[in-house]
Formats: sequence, C-alpha cells, structure tokens
Amino acid sequence: MKEKHGKRGLLPFLMLVLFSIFATGAFAQQRTVSGTVTDSRNQPLPGVTVVVKGTTQGTVTNADGDFSLVVPANAEVLQFSFVGMTTQEVALDGRTTIDVTLEDETIGVDEVVVVGYGSVQRRDLTSAVSSVSEKDLLQGAVNSPLQMLDGKVSGVSISNPAAADPNRSTDVQIRGASSIDAGNGPLIIIDGVPGGNLRNIAQQDIASMTVLKDGSAAAIYGSRAANGVILVETKRGKSGEVVVTYDSYIDHDVVANRPDILSAETFLEKGIDVDRGARTDWYDELLRKDNFGQNHHISASGGNENTVFRISANYREKSAIDIASERQETGIRASFSQKALDGFLELSGNLSYKDAAEEYTNYGVFQQAVKLNPTIPVYDENDPSGYYRMYGYATYNPVQELMERENGADREYSIIDFNVKFNLLRNLNSEVKLARQRQHMHGRQYYTSKAKESVDNMRTGRARLQSEVWEDYTLEWIGNYSAEFGRNFLKLMGGYSYQEFNNHGFWAENMDFISDAFRYNNLSAGEWNREEGRLGMDSWRSKEKTIAFFGRANYSYNDLILLTASMRYEGNSKFGKDNKWGMFPAASAAWRLSRMPFLEDVAAVDDLKLRVSYGETGRSGFGRYASLARYTGYGRWQNDEGEWIQVYGPANNPNPNLRWEKQISYNLGLDFELFNNSLSGSVDGFIRQGKDVISNYDAPVPPYLHDQIFTNVGTTSARGVELMVNWNAVRTNNFSYSTSVTASYIKSKLDKFSNDTFTKGYMERYWLPSPGNPGPAQRLEDGIEIGSFYGYKYAGVDEEGRILVWRGGEEGTEKIIASSEANDDDKTYLGNGAPRMELSWGNNFTFGSFDLMLYFRGRFDYEILNLYQMYYGLVAEPGVNLLTDAYERNGHIKSGKVITDYFLESGDFLKLDNLTLGWTPEFSNQYIKNLRLYGTVKNVFTLTNYSGLDPTTVSISGLEPGIQSLDVYPITRNYTLGVQITF
Repeated sequence: MKEKHGKRGLLPFLMLVLFSIFATGAFAQQRTVSGTVTDSRNQPLPGVTVVVKGTTQGTVTNADGDFSLVVPANAEVLQFSFVGMTTQEVALDGRTTIDVTLEDETIGVDEVVVVGYGSVQRRDLTSAVSSVSEKDLLQGAVNSPLQMLDGKVSGVSISNPAAADPNRSTDVQIRGASSIDAGNGPLIIIDGVPGGNLRNIAQQDIASMTVLKDGSAAAIYGSRAANGVILVETKRGKSGEVVVTYDSYIDHDVVANRPDILSAETFLEKGIDVDRGARTDWYDELLRKDNFGQNHHISASGGNENTVFRISANYREKSAIDIASERQETGIRASFSQKALDGFLELSGNLSYKDAAEEYTNYGVFQQAVKLNPTIPVYDENDPSGYYRMYGYATYNPVQELMERENGADREYSIIDFNVKFNLLRNLNSEVKLARQRQHMHGRQYYTSKAKESVDNMRTGRARLQSEVWEDYTLEWIGNYSAEFGRNFLKLMGGYSYQEFNNHGFWAENMDFISDAFRYNNLSAGEWNREEGRLGMDSWRSKEKTIAFFGRANYSYNDLILLTASMRYEGNSKFGKDNKWGMFPAASAAWRLSRMPFLEDVAAVDDLKLRVSYGETGRSGFGRYASLARYTGYGRWQNDEGEWIQVYGPANNPNPNLRWEKQISYNLGLDFELFNNSLSGSVDGFIRQGKDVISNYDAPVPPYLHDQIFTNVGTTSARGVELMVNWNAVRTNNFSYSTSVTASYIKSKLDKFSNDTFTKGYMERYWLPSPGNPGPAQRLEDGIEIGSFYGYKYAGVDEEGRILVWRGGEEGTEKIIASSEANDDDKTYLGNGAPRMELSWGNNFTFGSFDLMLYFRGRFDYEILNLYQMYYGLVAEPGVNLLTDAYERNGHIKSGKVITDYFLESGDFLKLDNLTLGWTPEFSNQYIKNLRLYGTVKNVFTLTNYSGLDPTTVSISGLEPGIQSLDVYPITRNYTLGVQITF
C-alpha cells in the first residue's frame, strides 16, 4: 500500500517540477515595460492605449499617465494612441522604461493632406490647397457638415439664409461666382467618390475636409472642377485595442432678433385698418418655444496591423423654431481595411446608409406675420374648431397655412464603395474602386378641404405623392509609381474613371375628396382627374455619363524645387456631338526658399515656400439633353371625334456646339512656418478667367424654330487675395493660447456678354415681387461686377414727401420725381451685393482641464437691398402693418417704393459666431479613457449698422447676392450641451 501510494504521489510531483521548469523558461523570455505618457504641455495623459504592435496585447495609462505592460520576447514596437492625438510607435530596443510625449493631431507641416486621387505631405504642396482636421472644425449643432467649415478656409463662402431650418441645405461658393447657368457650387468628393451628398454623413464621422481652390489642384477632376473641389475624408479605425466612443448633444433655439413692427394699438392709432377685435402677435404664433434637438452617435474601431475596422451609428432629431419644420434621421456607417498575402493585397471599403423624415415649412408665413393686421384673430370666433379665413391678394392666415396641410418627404441615402489595391512592388501599386451612391425621395403633400387653397379654388382637398431616385455608379482605376535617384524624387499617377448618373421619378395628384381621412393614401378617391383631358400624373428619366483618362507627375529636386503637372482628357454625354471631349491641363511649381543659403541658417525660418500654378478646369452644371433636339408635350387637345390627344412639338433649338464652360486659373502663393512652427500660414493671389460661359441668347426665327438658344458666349473673371495665419502664442504646463485668422478679398465680374454671332446687351436679375412691381434690382452687363444693383440715385423728397432722384443717375444734376418723371435713362449702378472681403478670427484657450473657443466672423465692403424697408417701411403701403421705421427713420417719405440707393445699406458685420466651453476632467476609471463635457452658443452677438434682422440671413452666393428677402426665416441663437466619451 505504501509503495503504491508512493508511485501515485511521485507523478504529480514530477509534473509540477516539469511545469515549473517550463514556466520559468517561458517567463524568462518575457519582460515588463513601464513608463509615463504626457502631452506636449508635460501633463499626464490618462486613458492612452498602449499595445504591442501587431497584437491585441496591451493596457491603458492610469490617472497619472503611467502604464505597465508585460511584453513577449519577440516584441519590437509599442504603439501609443489617444483620441485627438497623433499615434506614436516606439521601438523597444531591449528597454524596460519608456516615457512618451504625444502631440496634438493637427495638419502640420509634415502631415499628409488628401488631394485628388492621392495624398501629399503638406510641406510639398505646390498649389492652393487648404485642409481642416476634425479637431479644428466648428463645434455645436449643425444641419450640414459644411457649416463646420464656415470661415475656416480663406476664399470659401458658406452661408445659409435659414440656418435654423433643419431641412435647409447650406450654400457654398469658392473664390466668387463666375457662371450664369452652369452652376457655382463646388464638386463634393466623399472618400474618393465624386459627386457625394453630405446629407449622407454624420458630422462625427468626418476626419477632415480639404478644399482644392485653384485650377492646378482641381484640374484632375476636369469638367466639374471650375467651382473648386471639397474632399471629405471620413474616420478610419486604427490598429490596437478596440476603442468605443459616444458623442451626443442636445440643442435649443431661441429667437435672436425679430421684426420691429407696430403694435395693435399703434396700428389702430395710425388708422391703417379697422379693429377686428383681437390682439394677435402673428410672429409669436408661428414660433415653437419648446423646440429641441438631440444627436446621438456611437462608434467602435480597432484592429491590428493587418485588419482595421470602424463602425458607427447615429440618431438625430430636430424640432425647428417654427411650428411646422421637423427632421428625424437615423444612419449607420462602416469601414474596413484588410491586408493579405503579406501586404501584396489590400482590401478596403465603406458602407453608409441613412434615412430621414422631413417636414417642411413655408417661409412666406413670416412675411404674412409682418404685414397682417394685428387685430385679426387666429381662430374664427364663430367656429372654434376652424381658423379665421382671409381673402385678398397674397393674404392668408399663416397659422392655418402650416396647420391645415402636410408637406414633407422621406429620404434614403446610401454610399457603398469597395477598393482593391495591389502592391506590386515597393514603389508600384495599382488600385480599383467600385462605388454606388443612391438617394430616394418619397414626397407627400395633402391640403385639407379647409385649407385656403381649397376654399379659394372651391375644392375639397388636394393630395400629391412624388417618388424620385438619384443613382450614381463609379468605376475608377489608378496606378502609382515612385522612384528616387540621388537628390531627385519622382512620383507618377495615372488612371481611368467612369461615372454614370441616373435620375428617374414620377408624381401623381388628385383633388376633390369626400373626406380628409385618407390624406394622400387613396388618390383614386378624388374626383378632379375623372374629367376627360386631365391626367394628374407625370414621370421622367434621365442619364448622364462621364469618362476620363488622367495622369499626374510630381517631381522634387533636393527638397528645393517641386514640380507638379497633370492632365485630364474627359468626355461627357451632355455636351454637343462635336464637343464631347476636352483636355484639362495643369502645372504648378514651388521653390523652397528656406533651403537657400541666405535663409538656411536663419533660426526663425522653419519653412518658406513660394508657389506658382496654372490650371484649366470646366463647368457643366446645366441640364441634361440641352444640346439635343428635344420634344415636349403641348397639352391634350380634342380631335374632330372628340377624343383627347396628347400633342408634342419641338422643345428647344438644338446646339451641337454646346460645350463645357472653361476656366483658366493663375495662382501665386507663399507658405511659411516660423519660430519653431509656432507661426504658420499662407498668402495667395489669384486670377480666374471664365470662357464660353453658357446662357440663353436671342436667336433669329428663322432659321431657328425658337427665339432662344442655349449656347456658350460670355466671359467672366475673378481676382482676389487670400490670407491664412495660425499662431500658437502661448504654451505652458497649465495654459495655452492659439489664434488663427483667415481673410480674403475677391471681386468677380462679367467681362463680356456677347460674341460675333450672339449678342446680349445686358441681363436683368431679381425682379422684385408685387405689389407695386418695382422691377429688376440687379443687372449683369459687360465689365460690371456680378451682383451689381441697378436703379435710381436718391435725391431726397419734395414738399409732399415724394421720392426724388437725380436725372441721368448723376448727383448734382436735376432732381426729378421718381414715380412720375424718372425713366430707365435715369438709372445707374448703385452698389454691389457680393462681399468683397471676408474675415474669420478663431481663438482657442486651454487652462488646466478647461478649454474655451471664441470664433468671430465677418463680411465687409458690400451692400444689402433691404426689402423690409421698401415694402413695410413706408407709410404709403396700403392696408398692411408696418415697421416702426415707417414713422421714424422713413417718416419723411410719403410716396411708394422705387428702387433707389436709399434702401441700400452697408452689410458689413462682425459677429461672435461660436463660443464653446469644454471641460475634460481627470479621473481614474478602468472603462472610461476620456470624458469631455462642453457647451456651445452660436450667433452670440453681431456688430453691424444694418437695420435688417441679421446680415447673415441674406444670400451672398450666386448671381443675385445681397438682397434681403421678404420671406425671412427666424434668426436664432442656438444653445448646445454635449458629451464626448471614449471607452
């Protein structure tokens, strides 16, 4: 028994010895590495991810920035990553103690900037390219990601006359307006896919926005790049531990400024109209006081050296300041990158999907709120369930207008792209991209039987459904080759691009329903379209193709001389049969002055580079099939047998010579980095010349069928200077201050409207609305700035209070009565509605765990035509409520409105546009790596002499800038509270 027992006890003992020997040997091959991670201000960084590169083995730093990690014997590199900071890799080299300082993730001199079909280090740029990273984009609630770029890039004008409307898109214009009918908006490219829709992207998914401003940078995109290009890069995952982020905010709007109109008592005192018994603040009735918005975004990212992923989900809803507008959207986005075959093959892609439910308002209701009799009640006292109904020209109950109808749409957005890259050699690769973008809009309208349009037209309801789909396909192939020969470096890129754009849709409508119960869900129940000859529906389809071959060469000599040349040969199906294809060349060069002997030893100069560039780009934003002979319906007519026959006829004059608008751009720039990179920026001067500008021109009949033809004739030009400066002024352990300034001065004009074949003396623009029919407010003419106001020069009033103007438009001549004696010969150019100068000034402070951002923005040297003063600021306007200015500032005028410079006001303003205060507390938590709480106020205050509501509500883009509309959506101040958590 004892012997047997001894044998049984020996086996576990031997196993224990063997295990101990093995374990001792194994652990002898491992070691512990520890250290501290700090930021550039020498402050400890808690929550930094520390991993052994190529594995998932890692840890995070504690509240003091310290870490300790057991690493295997074969470990070579540790990787340190933290949100908002540049990932750093450190070689172990047998060390057991490693201290690391992480730098803020900024677009610095050595950072990579995305350009067309590739990327380049910022210091090697040879053209006018500006990039803004995620951390420098504006914070707070936005309706479009473009709002986060407002003022951040010189020469880029971003505006939204109804910024508080969650369904209103943002207007953007780069280096002025140059086109009449081919579009003035830039080409948007999302993750390399041209023609992207930023409504598809959540603001938290954007990593950077890069603007290609000059022709040299943009020419690689050919016939769509004359208005500039905006490249949007979305966030990607990083190798290492999985990082989860939650980014959320709530926001609320309050009215910042409202029209100063007469009270009900003053209205009656002035005898404008009779007392209807109520005391109604119409403007207030249209406001939703409890409007709120919320935005929730969560993402997860991570991977290793071969596989990287990121996936995110977003939910946003917004109830607007008006009682009708709403928006609710939900979206998901995923990206991945996979290396295979020892790095020979790389697969990557993006998937994005978003659906949005939109409810629309009518901006015209706010015009009604200004002019309506304030003694009219909202509801009919004889019918408590119904609204007070109004009759007369352009007069209606604005609350009824919004409440007794439904007007909205459901939209779906999606982008899918897949990329296959072959790394054939160390310096040679080839990549294929396949992408599809799609948007589906399902519009819905229903006006009840009690709506004003139903009552006025003796109908019982109107229903309409509309479905429209935009679907684009992209196939692109590019190849890259690089080589280094001593001091010479060469990089070549060539490729092919095919894009197909499809649009199709239909609508159906009916009226006269027996009940409002079905709304738009039972169109066949309406009686209106049962009558012969009425159709009540329509459908359409269109297609456009673009095919291009392109290439680019980058050459540098000794980091002293940098040269870039590109060419795009492109065809587009919209152009005339004799002009389908075109060539778009570009060239640029840079001279690094800081490498010259006379500057190389100057300690204050880190980098100084002179740039010059030339590029030809195109513009093709006109309608499809404009060059072809088209037929269109001329209605349904009865034949001799009483049958209804659809009749068709020629729709236009075909133009086989129609081609893209050509723009030739010249740019001279200087980039600088001074004082140990604490002061940096650029200065650019440019000239843009537009040729073959498209518009409708008078055509002789015969030989043409119609008296108008769509053709290339005009020329335009723009000149300007741009400045961007960044200064890291103070950086200590507990306090830092940095400031940035962007400024631009730009003038655009129409050089020539005519050629030897087609002539046009001028073009009238922006016809002012009734009543009164004052006529056009602006004129386009040879040699005149785009956006120029045209009218009479104010010369005071006579003893009867009638407006006087100067004869011939020259001050000091005879004063004549505008309403009875003046004619077109007495008109002249009065001013310009496009701001020549734009300025922004950002200020960023950090003190301890707090950060503060003050962002100012301004526009200068332009005028605004204040239609509020023209239409509701004169006592001669009959039967409507008026501004208090009618009896004060304008009290000396007793006659009606005419277009004079009296109603032109300086639009100059400077406003504190964004104030953000953030707090990043320091605490120790095994789950939460980083936490930031912030609050943002937008539209804090405005300094201006403009008497209107807010100069920023006036559109300054396109061909008709600087006109204050009568349909002004409420000007709001937005408050946002947000939280950003990294797990």
